[in-house]
Amino acid sequence: MMKGNSPILLAILVATSASHLHAQTSSLGARQRQAEALEVRRIAPRETPQIERNAVYEQHSWVTVKPAPPKLFKVGDLITIVIRESRKFEADADLETKTKFDVKSELEAFFSLTDGGLGAADFHRGKPSVDYKYGSKLKSEGDTNREDRLTTRITGRIIDVKPNGILVVEARARVRHDDEISEITLTGVCRKEDVTADNTVLSTQIANKDISVRNKGALRSAARRGWIPRLIDLIKPF
Repeated sequence: MMKGNSPILLAILVATSASHLHAQTSSLGARQRQAEALEVRRIAPRETPQIERNAVYEQHSWVTVKPAPPKLFKVGDLITIVIRESRKFEADADLETKTKFDVKSELEAFFSLTDGGLGAADFHRGKPSVDYKYGSKLKSEGDTNREDRLTTRITGRIIDVKPNGILVVEARARVRHDDEISEITLTGVCRKEDVTADNTVLSTQIANKDISVRNKGALRSAARRGWIPRLIDLIKPF
């Protein structure tokens, strides 16, 4: 009885094993697809990955110094900017112009009214003529020398961190001394590697730099030219 039913039982066992194996395969496929979907959704790190170093050399050498891990920056962190700006401007200008022209003309004939109509006019006092000469000479010289220096420290904020580690910084300061008011504004970008251990960066290491300094007060008013000299420079009559 068992021998007659053995092929049927064998077929049932094979079908059961196949269905179980198919269920396992489909389950593994679903898990793999889910893992791939999650891997695609991962956000790229904002900081550049650290380069692997020689661990054996760092462990057994007496002279090697293991570098400190790179500092991580985020939006809103404070950073101190050391401003050391100097500018020297020199310009010389010379202008010399000469103008000369001569106008000479003489009227040979002209019409006149007669009893019968139009006729030629007689120049009893000579022919009308024009003889005009004009000459002008202008010489102008200009010399400009200017030297500006700005040295200060200002603390600003990091307003953005690029994927390659570039920091976008912005700093504002307002200093009031008696009646004198100075407003300083600085914006630009710098590398995170240029930020020192004491959290400072030089203004010469900032790209796309925009520094604005505005002064208000009695000293500014005394050094500012009046509206008449500015109007004369605008019109330039000579």
